[in-house]
Amino acid sequence: MTKASRAASVAPDASADAIARTIADAALITCDVFDTAIARSLARPEDLHLATGARAGALGLTRCSAEAFRDHRIAAETSTRAALLHGDDDEIPLAAIHRTLQSWNVVTDGAATAALEFLVERSVCRPILPVRDALLRRRPAQRLVFLSDSTLPGDWLATILTDCGYGDRFDVISSADIGRNKAAGGLFRHLLATLECKPQEIVHLGDNPVSDVVRPREFGIRPLHLPAPRIPPEPESVARRPFVMRLAHSHRRSRAVLANAAPAAGTADEAVLHDPRLQRACLFPLIGFSLFLLAEARRRGIRRIYFLARDGHLPLAIVRRLNARRNDPVELTYLHCSRQAIVVPTLQNDLPQLARHIADGLMRRPLRHALACIGLDAATTAAMAHAAGLDPDQRVQGALGRALVARLLDVHARKIEAILREHREAALAYLDQAGFLQPGPRMIVDVGWRGSVQKALTSLSGAPAADIFGCYLGLWAEALSEDLTLDQASGYLFSFGSPKWTADIVRQGYILFELFFSSPDPTISHYARQDGQVTPIHAPEPAAGASVRRQAFAAIERTCLADFDSLDAMLDGAWPDTLDPAAALGDMVPLLTRPSARDVAALNRIPYVHGLDGGKNVPPVNQVPLLAWLKSPSRTIRRIADAPWQAGTLRASLPRFVPDVGFPEFRDRFQRLCRALHLAP
Repeated sequence: MTKASRAASVAPDASADAIARTIADAALITCDVFDTAIARSLARPEDLHLATGARAGALGLTRCSAEAFRDHRIAAETSTRAALLHGDDDEIPLAAIHRTLQSWNVVTDGAATAALEFLVERSVCRPILPVRDALLRRRPAQRLVFLSDSTLPGDWLATILTDCGYGDRFDVISSADIGRNKAAGGLFRHLLATLECKPQEIVHLGDNPVSDVVRPREFGIRPLHLPAPRIPPEPESVARRPFVMRLAHSHRRSRAVLANAAPAAGTADEAVLHDPRLQRACLFPLIGFSLFLLAEARRRGIRRIYFLARDGHLPLAIVRRLNARRNDPVELTYLHCSRQAIVVPTLQNDLPQLARHIADGLMRRPLRHALACIGLDAATTAAMAHAAGLDPDQRVQGALGRALVARLLDVHARKIEAILREHREAALAYLDQAGFLQPGPRMIVDVGWRGSVQKALTSLSGAPAADIFGCYLGLWAEALSEDLTLDQASGYLFSFGSPKWTADIVRQGYILFELFFSSPDPTISHYARQDGQVTPIHAPEPAAGASVRRQAFAAIERTCLADFDSLDAMLDGAWPDTLDPAAALGDMVPLLTRPSARDVAALNRIPYVHGLDGGKNVPPVNQVPLLAWLKSPSRTIRRIADAPWQAGTLRASLPRFVPDVGFPEFRDRFQRLCRALHLAP
């Protein structure tokens, strides 16, 4: 074998230096386009037809779904290629494929849908950096020609290459233009005849072992093989989901995205900040929820939408992006409120209820911290406790704890009512400043689960209940009351017990949604007036864990918005009106019901703000010690059942060698074992 025909090969992750050294002596460099110079930000080329179908549907160019369009587009290419058996050409142009689609009445204008497919290609193409950097270093005398087996015409390919940073000092020869491809050798024959260049002066870069190695070598051209990663099949579980989710999964698994992914996380701390799989777990519920609330607003004729801090932070970011595409006439506002700032002032005349709220949130903290939610420090509260004959250092827990707090509030009722009255007036002033008190229908957006802030806002503002509509990720059945009815609220994943399957899944790990949907900011404690303005004041947050929490939420926001923006670039605003809740929940189900030990350790490093006063950062999982299992297994099971993340608590409390198992299944097996051993159930 001569030097000119000997094939060189470099690793798939070859550096620009290695490629540059190999092509340094060539007078002419030829380069394949797709998977050599350019990678799509989709795992499989045919997945881009989902985006094309969605955009065609939005423009009225097709009446079929995005999924059906993808299948028709693939079939049309197969059918159009079959006609080549009766002619001289061995390649077809994109326009011919779309003419076939038009002849089948799949599309109304084949030329328009062909141009649309090109726009989708432009949106998903990314440069393969080592190849681009090596080609940009070539000597001025070295000529560069891109050779592509493609249905796209050469000028369209040139546009994509320029978009990807290859400049404009190159030529493009597309098999679609000349009817000859590399696979059969015709494109290399055309190259030699057209450019009148000697084969031994050419180096060809490509990924295909036949088209880019065997064929050029047959013509005496020296090939440089740059193997591309294997194209993964679409997982069966993904293939059954809506097209938006299929596109997102394809994007995640693409060569272009994986090449720029963060390195695998080592410790649990690193996993919190660098594991995109965990960061984007809430992406589909987030997108689905955002589509749902916009649809609810349109259906109910609501033009003012208020996103409640902190759960409304990410939905607002998505809705702003969606609304920029749809241009719905809605006013979007981030409302700085919390249970502490809004619910507590409404309990001025219901101190027993306030005592229950305070006691449930103290989580064994000393009584001296009980009045932090109304702005009284520990020293002041301790003095008030002494005056009431109470020990300020006694920890608040259970029924006894609720009785202690109730006694404290009862003895100092006048003082506490006066403070709550001031907080109520400040809250009303803030709501007025934010425009919330203006009459007319308005929507509030929150994660959920019981609608307590909506009830408080209705009470505080004095607005008719019908004028304040709540849109939630989910509402437990027990949230239904005279103050919160089917006419005043709805949930995306579930609402008032329906669909129950989704509610049951979420209940196993509802704290995860409060983690993922939160914002980097602490909770709102109260409102302060200054110079005619009302300013929301953040509650002081314990330093331990606060930095990790902020960084983790910033990473979740960054990753989810980047994924959304990538999808939006493909769809150009052709988003569906809805996203099936059960399908959207799919990626979170393993975390909710059967998390790995690593997942639990990673997520347990993100503390969440707990209590009315936001005064304590706690992990989502509190491990049950082995001694508790031995002393009272049944009590331990009940303790896990009450945990905000049942499966996570179970996983953290069992030895590593026990397989991952859902809590309901584990509880059933445990109870059967107790009965078999004649132990207490």
